[in-house]
Amino acid sequence: MEHSRLVSLSLKCNKCTRAWSVSEEDFKNVTVTCGDPECQSQFSVYEGLRNGLKMEENISPNTFLANEMFHDIVDLKIGYFKDIELPSNIRKIFKINIFPFGAFHAGAVDITNNGFRLMTSVSDESSCDLFGEDVKAMVMVHAKTEDYTIPWLHMLSYALQQYRDGEYVTSILLSEIAFESYIDTTLSEGYRKIGLDEDSISRFLRSANIPDKVNALMKNVYDVKLKDNRVLNKIWEDNVLQIRNHIAHGRKSTATKEEAKIAYDTVVDSIFHFIEAIDRKERKI
Repeated sequence: MEHSRLVSLSLKCNKCTRAWSVSEEDFKNVTVTCGDPECQSQFSVYEGLRNGLKMEENISPNTFLANEMFHDIVDLKIGYFKDIELPSNIRKIFKINIFPFGAFHAGAVDITNNGFRLMTSVSDESSCDLFGEDVKAMVMVHAKTEDYTIPWLHMLSYALQQYRDGEYVTSILLSEIAFESYIDTTLSEGYRKIGLDEDSISRFLRSANIPDKVNALMKNVYDVKLKDNRVLNKIWEDNVLQIRNHIAHGRKSTATKEEAKIAYDTVVDSIFHFIEAIDRKERKI
C-alpha cells in the first residue's frame, strides 16, 4: 500500500468547520486567517490548535491520533473476499474507508494491526448477475505507527483515544495526567534556566500539589497562573481534578461521555492557556 505521513497537529477555524495542517508560517504570523473565501475569520494560532485538538471525526479521524495513511486501489471480485496485509509497524488502526468503483458493497472484517479481510457483495437482489465480476475499490487506512516522544502529548493523545473508544473513566484520568505532565515538564524547564540542579527540581516538584503548581509555581517562574482565567480554573478544579481524585480514591467508578469530553477539552484549554501566555511573553507579542 502507498503511504502518506500527515501533519499531526491541525488548525481549525473558530467560526466554520474548515481545518488544515499547521505550518511554521502560521507560528510566525500568530494571527491566521481561514482559507475559506466565504469565511475568512481571523483567530490566533493558539486558538486554532486548541480547536484542532478537540476536532470531532468526520470521514477521517483526527490526525492528532492517526497521522499515517495507507491507501491503494484494490482489485476485487464481487461475492468473494480478499485479505489485505498492512505494514508490521502499525500500532493502531483508527478507521478504514472503502470507496467502491461501481454498484456493489464492500466492508472490512477481522481487523487487526496486521491487516483485515475485505468482503464484497451485490447491492441488491436485482444485481445478482454481477456475482463474480471483477471490480475495484479505493481503500484508505488511517493509523498510527509510533507514539509521541513528548510525554504530555503522548498522554493527551491516549486520553482522546480512550474517549473515542468509550472508556470515559480512563480518558478523564489520562487527561489530568497529561495536564500534570505538561506542568511538571514546563516547570522543570524553567527551573533549569535559572540554574537549579535535577535533584533539587525533582524534590521541589514532589513536595508541591498540583493546584499550587498551576498557580503559585507557574506564576513564580513564568508570571502566568491558571487563576488568571478564573472560569477555566474553576472548571478544571470541579470537572477534572475533583473527578480524578474521586476515581483514584474509589468514590467514583463510572463516567459519562459528557464528563470525559469536558475533562479533555478543559485540559486542552488549560495547557494552551499557558502555552500562549509563555510564548507571547518570550516573543514579546
